[in-house]
Amino acid sequence: MKFEIPKSVQAELDARDAEQEKEVLKVLENGVFQLEYPWSDDKRGMPNLLLRSALFGVVRRGRRAMVKDVEIASWGDNSFIRFTGEQLQQSDLDVWMACIEACKRKGRTNISIPQRELMRLTGRKGGDTVRLFNDIKRLAFAGIEVKSKEYTYAGTLIHEALKNERTKEIELSINPRMAALFGAGATHIEVATRHLLKMDLSKWLQCYALSHASSYRKPHLIGLGKLQDLCGSTATIRKFRQQMKAAMNELKEQKIVAGWTLENDILK
Repeated sequence: MKFEIPKSVQAELDARDAEQEKEVLKVLENGVFQLEYPWSDDKRGMPNLLLRSALFGVVRRGRRAMVKDVEIASWGDNSFIRFTGEQLQQSDLDVWMACIEACKRKGRTNISIPQRELMRLTGRKGGDTVRLFNDIKRLAFAGIEVKSKEYTYAGTLIHEALKNERTKEIELSINPRMAALFGAGATHIEVATRHLLKMDLSKWLQCYALSHASSYRKPHLIGLGKLQDLCGSTATIRKFRQQMKAAMNELKEQKIVAGWTLENDILK
């Protein structure tokens, strides 16, 4: 026998959903940035949908390409990412996470922050603020379409940015609807440990490994070819195998993973 919701109950549920939608729109209009599961200030949050993909990939220095509406390798059968813009790498991820962190701390999607403070949040040493703003521009021009089980988000990683040469502050804003990506699952990454990693592949693997639940009894297994697609590496498989071993040793040294093996091109 098929269960059917009574019309009166369905009408009440529909009215409740409509009221919740109004509240959501009100929050969006006021520029409030609310996260369902915020993280502590010593960590950075990142949607799993983006972490488990080649969006912020392992791109060789000086080899960024301009692409238009290309599908990015991503984890899972029910999700996809399409991207337009200049290829992004791990340094761009650090800047984007810093911008998200700054918005999270102020609870708003449109903020003003001193250049030096934003630089500190990225973990960079030195004062190359020109490079910092160029990275922000790259994120502002980066268009993405991300589909999860519940949502499809289309927009840019940074909505807009303005550098005030007089006050040395950067005004920036992010799309508040991006909060839905965090609601679909997010990973909190320890900043201090990330800054100790030397290889971009190690940094990508840190995010990927932490976004999966694994243990000695139930380890995470993935083929080397699939992993190479996900991180965006264009190295030969022989070179990538060598890089993977070095990167996994870094992760074990920093206690990000407890142990690992690579046998028959299966990473465990």
